Amino acid sequence: MRAKTLAALVFIIPGIAAFLIFNIYPIVYSIFISFTDASLKNFPIGSPSIVGLENYKWILSDPAFKKAFIWTWVFVLTSVSLKVFVGLILSILYTNKYVLGKTVFRALLIIPWALPLLFSVTIWKFMFDPVFGPVNIILSNYLGVVHPPRWTDQFTWGFIALNVIEVWLAYPFMMTVITSALQSVSSDLIEASIVDGATYWQRLRYIVIPLVGKPIMFATILTSAASFQYFLVPFIY
Repeated sequence: MRAKTLAALVFIIPGIAAFLIFNIYPIVYSIFISFTDASLKNFPIGSPSIVGLENYKWILSDPAFKKAFIWTWVFVLTSVSLKVFVGLILSILYTNKYVLGKTVFRALLIIPWALPLLFSVTIWKFMFDPVFGPVNIILSNYLGVVHPPRWTDQFTWGFIALNVIEVWLAYPFMMTVITSALQSVSSDLIEASIVDGATYWQRLRYIVIPLVGKPIMFATILTSAASFQYFLVPFIY
Protein backbone atom coordinates (compact mmCIF):
# COMPACT_ATOMS: atom_id res chain seq x y z
CA MET A 1 0.00 0.00 0.00
CA ARG A 2 2.82 2.36 0.90
CA ALA A 3 4.59 1.57 -2.37
CA LYS A 4 1.44 2.43 -4.32
CA THR A 5 1.13 5.70 -2.41
CA LEU A 6 4.73 6.63 -3.17
CA ALA A 7 4.26 5.75 -6.83
CA ALA A 8 1.15 7.93 -6.98
CA LEU A 9 3.03 10.83 -5.38
CA VAL A 10 5.83 10.50 -7.92
CA PHE A 11 3.32 11.03 -10.71
CA ILE A 12 1.26 13.69 -8.94
CA ILE A 13 3.98 15.96 -7.54
CA PRO A 14 5.36 17.17 -10.93
CA GLY A 15 1.87 18.16 -12.05
CA ILE A 16 1.13 19.95 -8.78
CA ALA A 17 4.49 21.71 -8.90
CA ALA A 18 3.90 22.88 -12.47
CA PHE A 19 0.42 24.12 -11.52
CA LEU A 20 1.77 26.05 -8.54
CA ILE A 21 4.63 27.58 -10.53
CA PHE A 22 2.79 28.52 -13.71
CA ASN A 23 -0.68 29.30 -12.32
CA ILE A 24 -0.81 30.04 -8.60
CA TYR A 25 2.51 31.87 -8.25
CA PRO A 26 1.82 34.43 -11.03
CA ILE A 27 -1.60 35.18 -9.53
CA VAL A 28 -0.24 35.66 -6.01
CA TYR A 29 2.72 37.69 -7.25
CA SER A 30 0.48 39.91 -9.39
CA ILE A 31 -1.72 40.62 -6.38
CA PHE A 32 1.37 41.52 -4.34
CA ILE A 33 2.72 43.81 -7.08
CA SER A 34 -0.63 45.62 -7.23
CA PHE A 35 0.00 46.90 -3.67
CA THR A 36 3.41 48.37 -4.56
CA ASP A 37 4.72 51.25 -6.66
CA ALA A 38 6.28 48.86 -9.19
CA SER A 39 6.59 50.33 -12.67
CA LEU A 40 8.70 49.93 -15.78
CA LYS A 41 11.25 52.28 -14.20
CA ASN A 42 11.92 50.35 -10.99
CA PHE A 43 10.85 46.82 -11.92
CA PRO A 44 12.33 44.22 -11.73
CA ILE A 45 15.49 46.09 -10.69
CA GLY A 46 15.26 47.36 -7.12
CA SER A 47 12.61 46.63 -4.54
CA PRO A 48 9.23 48.36 -5.02
CA SER A 49 7.72 50.08 -2.00
CA ILE A 50 4.37 49.12 -0.52
CA VAL A 51 1.75 51.79 -1.30
CA GLY A 52 -1.37 50.01 -0.04
CA LEU A 53 -4.54 50.69 -2.01
CA GLU A 54 -3.23 53.72 -3.91
CA ASN A 55 -3.11 51.88 -7.24
CA TYR A 56 -6.71 50.75 -6.84
CA LYS A 57 -7.84 54.27 -5.89
CA TRP A 58 -6.08 55.67 -8.95
CA ILE A 59 -7.50 53.18 -11.44
CA LEU A 60 -11.05 53.44 -10.05
CA SER A 61 -10.91 57.23 -10.48
CA ASP A 62 -9.53 57.00 -14.04
CA PRO A 63 -12.26 57.82 -16.64
CA ALA A 64 -10.52 55.64 -19.23
CA PHE A 65 -10.78 52.60 -16.95
CA LYS A 66 -14.47 53.21 -16.30
CA LYS A 67 -15.16 53.47 -20.02
CA ALA A 68 -13.12 50.35 -20.78
CA PHE A 69 -14.85 48.43 -17.98
CA ILE A 70 -18.33 49.31 -19.23
CA TRP A 71 -17.59 48.58 -22.88
CA THR A 72 -15.90 45.30 -22.00
CA TRP A 73 -19.14 44.14 -20.40
CA VAL A 74 -21.16 45.40 -23.37
CA PHE A 75 -18.85 43.57 -25.74
CA VAL A 76 -19.03 40.32 -23.77
CA LEU A 77 -22.84 40.43 -23.57
CA THR A 78 -23.30 41.17 -27.27
CA SER A 79 -20.64 38.83 -28.63
CA VAL A 80 -21.59 35.89 -26.41
CA SER A 81 -25.28 36.32 -27.25
CA LEU A 82 -24.47 36.33 -30.96
CA LYS A 83 -22.21 33.29 -30.64
CA VAL A 84 -24.88 31.31 -28.82
CA PHE A 85 -27.52 32.35 -31.36
CA VAL A 86 -25.39 31.56 -34.42
CA GLY A 87 -24.15 28.30 -32.92
CA LEU A 88 -27.70 27.21 -32.04
CA ILE A 89 -29.11 28.04 -35.49
CA LEU A 90 -26.30 26.25 -37.33
CA SER A 91 -26.55 23.25 -35.01
CA ILE A 92 -30.30 22.95 -35.58
CA LEU A 93 -29.77 23.12 -39.34
CA TYR A 94 -26.92 20.62 -39.19
CA THR A 95 -28.92 18.06 -37.22
CA ASN A 96 -32.09 18.48 -39.29
CA LYS A 97 -32.44 15.47 -41.60
CA TYR A 98 -34.29 17.54 -44.21
CA VAL A 99 -31.46 20.05 -44.66
CA LEU A 100 -29.04 19.26 -47.47
CA GLY A 101 -25.40 20.26 -47.78
CA LYS A 102 -24.02 18.83 -44.56
CA THR A 103 -20.55 18.95 -46.17
CA VAL A 104 -20.83 22.74 -46.34
CA PHE A 105 -21.64 22.86 -42.63
CA ARG A 106 -18.62 20.74 -41.82
CA ALA A 107 -16.43 23.05 -43.90
CA LEU A 108 -17.84 26.11 -42.13
CA LEU A 109 -17.09 24.43 -38.83
CA ILE A 110 -13.48 23.65 -39.71
CA ILE A 111 -12.35 26.82 -41.52
CA PRO A 112 -12.22 29.23 -38.51
CA TRP A 113 -10.30 26.63 -36.50
CA ALA A 114 -7.96 25.73 -39.35
CA LEU A 115 -6.81 29.28 -40.07
CA PRO A 116 -4.23 30.91 -37.77
CA LEU A 117 -5.58 33.78 -35.69
CA LEU A 118 -3.29 36.37 -37.27
CA PHE A 119 -4.30 35.27 -40.76
CA SER A 120 -8.03 35.34 -39.92
CA VAL A 121 -7.92 38.82 -38.40
CA THR A 122 -5.83 40.14 -41.30
CA ILE A 123 -8.42 38.84 -43.77
CA TRP A 124 -11.25 40.49 -41.84
CA LYS A 125 -9.27 43.72 -41.58
CA PHE A 126 -8.96 43.75 -45.37
CA MET A 127 -12.66 42.94 -45.80
CA PHE A 128 -13.63 45.86 -43.57
CA ASP A 129 -11.18 48.29 -45.17
CA PRO A 130 -13.11 51.57 -45.71
CA VAL A 131 -11.75 52.08 -49.25
CA PHE A 132 -10.74 48.75 -50.74
CA GLY A 133 -12.68 46.30 -48.55
CA PRO A 134 -15.26 44.04 -50.22
CA VAL A 135 -17.87 44.92 -47.57
CA ASN A 136 -17.91 48.63 -48.41
CA ILE A 137 -17.62 47.95 -52.15
CA ILE A 138 -20.80 45.86 -51.98
CA LEU A 139 -22.55 48.47 -49.84
CA SER A 140 -21.67 51.37 -52.15
CA ASN A 141 -21.81 49.73 -55.60
CA TYR A 142 -24.70 47.30 -55.19
CA LEU A 143 -26.79 48.53 -52.26
CA GLY A 144 -26.56 52.25 -52.97
CA VAL A 145 -24.98 53.31 -49.67
CA VAL A 146 -23.52 56.76 -50.35
CA HIS A 147 -21.29 56.94 -47.28
CA PRO A 148 -20.25 53.40 -46.28
CA PRO A 149 -19.22 52.85 -42.66
CA ARG A 150 -15.63 53.38 -41.66
CA TRP A 151 -15.09 50.07 -39.92
CA THR A 152 -11.55 50.76 -38.73
CA ASP A 153 -11.57 54.30 -37.35
CA GLN A 154 -15.11 54.90 -36.06
CA PHE A 155 -15.91 53.55 -32.61
CA THR A 156 -19.43 52.23 -33.25
CA TRP A 157 -18.64 50.55 -36.56
CA GLY A 158 -15.36 49.21 -35.21
CA PHE A 159 -17.24 47.70 -32.28
CA ILE A 160 -19.63 45.97 -34.69
CA ALA A 161 -16.73 44.70 -36.80
CA LEU A 162 -15.00 43.24 -33.74
CA ASN A 163 -18.21 41.44 -32.79
CA VAL A 164 -18.41 39.94 -36.28
CA ILE A 165 -14.79 38.77 -36.06
CA GLU A 166 -15.30 37.33 -32.58
CA VAL A 167 -18.40 35.40 -33.68
CA TRP A 168 -16.51 34.05 -36.70
CA LEU A 169 -13.65 32.84 -34.53
CA ALA A 170 -15.75 31.32 -31.74
CA TYR A 171 -18.95 29.94 -33.27
CA PRO A 172 -17.36 26.56 -34.17
CA PHE A 173 -16.95 25.82 -30.46
CA MET A 174 -20.57 26.69 -29.71
CA MET A 175 -21.76 24.74 -32.74
CA THR A 176 -19.74 21.67 -31.72
CA VAL A 177 -21.10 21.64 -28.16
CA ILE A 178 -24.71 22.28 -29.16
CA THR A 179 -24.59 19.79 -32.04
CA SER A 180 -23.33 17.08 -29.70
CA ALA A 181 -26.12 17.90 -27.25
CA LEU A 182 -28.78 17.86 -29.98
CA GLN A 183 -27.60 14.50 -31.28
CA SER A 184 -27.92 13.05 -27.78
CA VAL A 185 -31.63 13.90 -27.54
CA SER A 186 -33.61 10.65 -27.55
CA SER A 187 -35.34 9.94 -30.86
CA ASP A 188 -38.08 8.11 -28.94
CA LEU A 189 -38.96 11.33 -27.16
CA ILE A 190 -39.18 13.21 -30.45
CA GLU A 191 -41.31 10.49 -32.04
CA ALA A 192 -43.64 10.48 -29.03
CA SER A 193 -44.12 14.24 -29.35
CA ILE A 194 -44.89 13.83 -33.06
CA VAL A 195 -47.53 11.23 -32.23
CA ASP A 196 -49.03 13.65 -29.70
CA GLY A 197 -49.37 16.23 -32.48
CA ALA A 198 -46.54 18.61 -31.56
CA THR A 199 -45.33 20.79 -34.41
CA TYR A 200 -41.65 21.22 -35.26
CA TRP A 201 -41.43 24.54 -33.44
CA GLN A 202 -43.22 23.15 -30.40
CA ARG A 203 -40.80 20.23 -30.26
CA LEU A 204 -37.90 22.63 -30.59
CA ARG A 205 -39.17 25.02 -27.93
CA TYR A 206 -40.56 22.66 -25.30
CA ILE A 207 -38.40 19.54 -25.73
CA VAL A 208 -35.14 20.05 -27.60
CA ILE A 209 -33.91 23.40 -26.28
CA PRO A 210 -34.72 22.62 -22.60
CA LEU A 211 -32.84 19.32 -22.90
CA VAL A 212 -29.72 21.00 -24.30
CA GLY A 213 -29.88 23.93 -21.88
CA LYS A 214 -27.08 22.69 -19.60
CA PRO A 215 -24.53 22.14 -22.41
CA ILE A 216 -25.40 25.58 -23.80
CA MET A 217 -24.89 27.13 -20.36
CA PHE A 218 -21.54 25.35 -19.99
CA ALA A 219 -20.36 26.58 -23.40
CA THR A 220 -21.66 30.09 -22.65
CA ILE A 221 -19.66 30.30 -19.41
CA LEU A 222 -16.46 29.18 -21.14
CA THR A 223 -17.02 31.57 -24.05
CA SER A 224 -17.76 34.47 -21.69
CA ALA A 225 -14.52 33.84 -19.80
CA ALA A 226 -12.62 33.84 -23.09
CA SER A 227 -14.33 37.05 -24.24
CA PHE A 228 -13.16 38.89 -21.11
CA GLN A 229 -9.59 38.08 -22.19
CA TYR A 230 -10.24 39.38 -25.71
CA PHE A 231 -7.10 41.45 -26.43
CA LEU A 232 -5.13 40.09 -29.37
CA VAL A 233 -7.83 40.56 -32.02
CA PRO A 234 -8.50 44.29 -31.27
CA PHE A 235 -4.74 44.80 -31.00
CA ILE A 236 -4.18 43.32 -34.48
CA TYR A 237 -7.31 44.92 -35.97
